[in-house]
Amino acid sequence: MFDKERFGKTIAFYRKELGLTQKDLADRLHISYQAVSKWEVGAGIPTLEMLCELSSIFHVSVDALINDTQWDNRVLTYRDVGLDTKRLGKLKRDLLALNTQSPNLLSANYADAAVFQLDMPAYQDLVFSMITCVPGSKEQLAITYGYDREICMDTAASGMNHLLQHGMKPVILKANVLCSGERHDRLRQMAQAFRDICEENHVMFADMEIAAQPLNYRHDEFHIHVGLVGVAKKEDWSCFQDTIHAQAKDVVIGIHTNGIDGTNYPFIKVMADKNKDFFQERLANGTMVLDEILKANTAYTHEILALQKEKLLLGASRVSNRITNDRVAHKLPNDLGICIDLSSIPITDLYRFLYQQDLIGRNVFHNHFHFGIGMLVIVAKENKERAMELISQYHPCFCIGSIEKCQHKDDYGKIWTKGVIQW
Repeated sequence: MFDKERFGKTIAFYRKELGLTQKDLADRLHISYQAVSKWEVGAGIPTLEMLCELSSIFHVSVDALINDTQWDNRVLTYRDVGLDTKRLGKLKRDLLALNTQSPNLLSANYADAAVFQLDMPAYQDLVFSMITCVPGSKEQLAITYGYDREICMDTAASGMNHLLQHGMKPVILKANVLCSGERHDRLRQMAQAFRDICEENHVMFADMEIAAQPLNYRHDEFHIHVGLVGVAKKEDWSCFQDTIHAQAKDVVIGIHTNGIDGTNYPFIKVMADKNKDFFQERLANGTMVLDEILKANTAYTHEILALQKEKLLLGASRVSNRITNDRVAHKLPNDLGICIDLSSIPITDLYRFLYQQDLIGRNVFHNHFHFGIGMLVIVAKENKERAMELISQYHPCFCIGSIEKCQHKDDYGKIWTKGVIQW
């Protein structure tokens, strides 16, 4: 007796092997997709003429379609769970062309470990650092609105800045994207974004591995991991780990960044929930709010290394969610702290808009946003002009504070503010 249910499974198997949907197959046969659906659930069977056409489309004999032995010897493939491994493999091979072409990058083949060497004859007694960064809650907003390139560059910049604040030069980056394995156009764009920011910062790019998991991710979902390795002379690195040898009246310079840190996005979401037009609002400069808040943060490799080269840098700290970041302040001598002058920070149209949402009060707003300052650096007061000259070759910078005697003796008195924001 002819087993319609088994026959239907056979049709579905061969259809999926070719990567066809029920509608694709129906279009080739010039019938409705409902007819194909009925075959596959065993609610109907094709005519002899249609069976011959199916044989031709699937490149198998009619006997293979109706013979139980052929079906029992079938092979389960990744295509059955929605993954076209041949097509994905070609994409991965294509993306290898984006790897940095350097004799120091010995091997970087997607899922494999990156192998590299360092040609640094002037560096002796080296120390290394490794960090893995993820985008945080900023990622979901980027996915929703299609800012794939920006979130890749933002995550890479964050990793680089983490290394830089410890006196480490970023030398190699390897990215990993977990996704369904579809949307190859998107994945190419993301790999190119990683390559571009690496090239801008003279960091070796060692591939973007695609971890395709169609059972765990929808076609429009992804998750990013970025791994970075940094290197430094041990004597340079030590200066960043111990007490910062600053004195009262030395200066604090803030370096501009375009983006908002991922840790700020819970506040952004609350604002967007209160204002249904939040993301589509226009700032005074005419740009859309969504475009501004999803800009990638800046990597400061060039300016930090330039300051190190001229031995001007006393300390540095990546600014995350607030301008009153006390990470670097705790490395100052016990009796010294950082005084930030709020009136010296240029307020952009974006932060003026965020303030006007009236979610966070005037007196504490600076404790929740960094006002476009992505890195704090400390230099001796006599080196202020030269330091700002070097930094300005790459990004805008502002003298926003100074080293002063601590107002309090406890840990909470190492950084404070004066002045008022010029709204």
